[in-house]
Amino acid sequence: MKHRSRGISKKKVMALAGASATLVTAGLLVNTTAHADPVDQPDPTGGVLADYLQKNSDGSLRTNGQGGYFVETPYTDNSTASKVGPLYVGEDFNGSGCTATVLDSPSGQLAITAEHCTNNIQDGKTVKFAPAATGSSLPIGGWYVDKSFSSTEEVDGSAPDVAVLAIRKNDGKTISEETGGGLKVHSGVSEGESVKGTLLGYPVPDPYGGDTMAACIGDYTYHPGEGRSAISRVDDQEECQIGGGASGGPYLTPSDGDDPEIITVLNSNGGSAISDTVPALVDEAEKWIEQN
Repeated sequence: MKHRSRGISKKKVMALAGASATLVTAGLLVNTTAHADPVDQPDPTGGVLADYLQKNSDGSLRTNGQGGYFVETPYTDNSTASKVGPLYVGEDFNGSGCTATVLDSPSGQLAITAEHCTNNIQDGKTVKFAPAATGSSLPIGGWYVDKSFSSTEEVDGSAPDVAVLAIRKNDGKTISEETGGGLKVHSGVSEGESVKGTLLGYPVPDPYGGDTMAACIGDYTYHPGEGRSAISRVDDQEECQIGGGASGGPYLTPSDGDDPEIITVLNSNGGSAISDTVPALVDEAEKWIEQN
């Protein structure tokens, strides 16, 4: 398997939120004007964080008008939301460029995002990751991304849009220690199988503003041969729309354990099949961490 490690330029990351401005769902901009009525979405009951979504005064779920929900705050009070955060450029948080998630790993120093979010990472100098960021508050801090690991081996006709990130320690502690552990990658969704999935991300378009966590909840399956959208909504469901900055955010499904599992990370209207790719990337990242 051919892998590549590379690292995020300020120009690239700053462009991620805006350049994708006409695409659907997460790392891509959707219409920034919220509509009064949401895109018709399935019942979120049973989805990850379905019981931790913001509500309006009448008890209805708050949405962006296009099917995207708002995660309740503070994110640090929820064991899942506390592991997800924006990637950003510079010393100070300036809004989301993409989204990442703390990954379960031996070192406790790994996160996962989309490969297209990592184009110019310069070993621990340009990009930070801030789990559970809310507004201008970084309750778990900003953590430097030291390196990114991805694969060039095709899955469903294209290189999978997924990357594993090596996260530098802060004050001798790992990011996993500070977030209560990381999330595991799901063993894989089969063709014809449907799983309840929750997409989490930090979209830039109003009303999220790049510093507020959005959620989309629906039913997902595997569509063979669909490349970077092979894991996406079942045929009779339309994906909700939230916008650029959420790229790389996890699609989570409930598991038999205490924590949900990651079935993919957002590319545009879904994500790549990643279950066979990520374990090798984790091994490669762990070896790099041991040597550095």
